[in-house]
Amino acid sequence: MALFDKALEAKVMSTHLLIRANLSKKLLYEAYEIAKAFEARYSAYQEHSFLSEINRAAGKEPVLCTAEDLHLFQRALLASKQTQGRFDISIGALSHGAYHFGFSNQSLASKALLKAQQRLVNYTKIAVDEKSIFLEEEGMRLDLGGIGKGYAARLIALFLKEAGATRILVDVGGEIVTEGKAFTIALRDPSGDGYVGYIKTGKKALSISTSGDYERFIDEKNHHIINTEKGASSTYYHAMTVMRDGWDIDLLDAYATALFNIEPVELVPAAHHLNVSVLAIARNGDIRYLNPDKVSLSNISFSGSLLGLG
Repeated sequence: MALFDKALEAKVMSTHLLIRANLSKKLLYEAYEIAKAFEARYSAYQEHSFLSEINRAAGKEPVLCTAEDLHLFQRALLASKQTQGRFDISIGALSHGAYHFGFSNQSLASKALLKAQQRLVNYTKIAVDEKSIFLEEEGMRLDLGGIGKGYAARLIALFLKEAGATRILVDVGGEIVTEGKAFTIALRDPSGDGYVGYIKTGKKALSISTSGDYERFIDEKNHHIINTEKGASSTYYHAMTVMRDGWDIDLLDAYATALFNIEPVELVPAAHHLNVSVLAIARNGDIRYLNPDKVSLSNISFSGSLLGLG
């Protein structure tokens, strides 16, 4: 006898978590525990987390890792390389070391501090071998904010699949994976209430990731998505959504951050290079929809002005 879809909603990693699948409620709670364990181990906001241990050891000594740790860091370094550092796992020197995003002392940073901390953002100075990770310069800091939610969403979806689910929706703060059923995903209007469009998924495995300037910010000009080349918040877009068939949502999480940091003139070749569909919402509200063939959707609709399709 087939199970009806059940849902679990909670808050984890300082964001909203939704898990929906045709499994028992007990299994959904087990999936929730995966997200909680991920946060406890990799949070930059918990003094005794494994990530904080790595950051304290920067420039001093390597830190032993589990196989899961190494897989996460290798995926983050892969995304850093693929995006030429526009997503950089070592952004913590700026996001936390300069701006202190998410901490009680969150504030604008002086030019001198930004310059000093920007020098420490360099994923090529992270050494990962078969058993450990080493940040080569003292003061370097990992920040998984640009890939962690996507990685957790992938872990949860794989757990549900292995548990026998045939209809799956996982949403970790806008990092979404689906399979087996047509779900309707609303695209938030980043400049106000309501939505700018809707995505209706197909039954194939699908990943959708969104980065926006409206979730965490100091003021309207200074938000948490930092351009690594400038050491300051990117100002090209309000929101960037990337999509692709399959469950590489961890990489897409990083890609959304990277594309948010790319000038509009570079967006088309970058989207082709990363092999993703892109919905970019500009600061004036215009929407560009690129590479629609990279994703299998039942339907997609827009209420805003569609500037480009291709």
